[in-house]
Amino acid sequence: MSLVPDVSPDSETASQREMMRLVAQLYYVRELGQPEIASLTGFSVSKVSRLLAAARTAGVVRISVEGALAEQTPLARSLGTALGVEVWITPGHDTAPALAARLCGVAAAPRLADELPSEGAIGLTGGYTVESLVGALPAAVRPAVVVVPLVGGWDSSNPHLNSNEIARHLAERIGAGVRLLHAPGLLDSEATTTALLSDSAVTATTRFWGELTYALVGMSGAPKYSPGYGTVMDRLDDEGRARLNSEGAVGDVAGHLVRLDGSFVQDEWERRTISIPIETLRRVPRVVGIAAGANKVETIVAGARTGLLHLLVTDEPTATAALALIGAER
Repeated sequence: MSLVPDVSPDSETASQREMMRLVAQLYYVRELGQPEIASLTGFSVSKVSRLLAAARTAGVVRISVEGALAEQTPLARSLGTALGVEVWITPGHDTAPALAARLCGVAAAPRLADELPSEGAIGLTGGYTVESLVGALPAAVRPAVVVVPLVGGWDSSNPHLNSNEIARHLAERIGAGVRLLHAPGLLDSEATTTALLSDSAVTATTRFWGELTYALVGMSGAPKYSPGYGTVMDRLDDEGRARLNSEGAVGDVAGHLVRLDGSFVQDEWERRTISIPIETLRRVPRVVGIAAGANKVETIVAGARTGLLHLLVTDEPTATAALALIGAER
């Protein structure tokens, strides 16, 4: 008769689960550090780390985070009323352009993920904030969706403006298809832009512009700003920046230059840009504009006033400054 007890696979699994539970309790409930747990148990720190990761995977540990406020904040309601659009305010108190833009994109990602359509075409622009948002989106599976760039897709000098790569990344995050736009954002002449827009390799993607169910657009600041990260305004020389400033441009929405009153600037620079036509964008059922930072205050006011946006996403300092700007106009 054997004196060695039988160890079934089920008992091994139960024992492993109990070990995960013990280590998780020490870490999450008693708030001990991993080195302390290793010292107590005789495990290596790496094994403690593996057990904690396994506990999450096996469901021994379930972490929940309080959801975002379902109701609009008073600031969001006030700005929304002033601009005539729905407004979401993301957390953050830094007005430095690069930090504000990045945090706004990351903070908006979970909430925007919930409203992305499950079928149809999603269009997006490039930009620092949009790139940050896409990188922070939770993984999903939307095989009936196709993602397309709304502006020219090539920009070898600035990865934040490479809308093809951002579109590809979004498609990977949500398990969707993607159509790339085989054209640069800015061409040398208006004639070249017109010719390229009729090329079959380009129209294979731009035809989806008329079928969009959702659009996510970044908004650049005015030509007078140098925010510390690459923007479409970097494609301008000093003369071009001065010209657009004199024409009242305070930024762009999906490749279209806008004034503070919401009117569009008719400039040769815009006519050399590959981007979704204004009237086509206006017909999209849901257009979300996202921007934050001290350099974007005028931009979000102008963007909302174009009538293109259904939802504006920004942070608290930018929204507060935008309300002050609107109040100063009266």
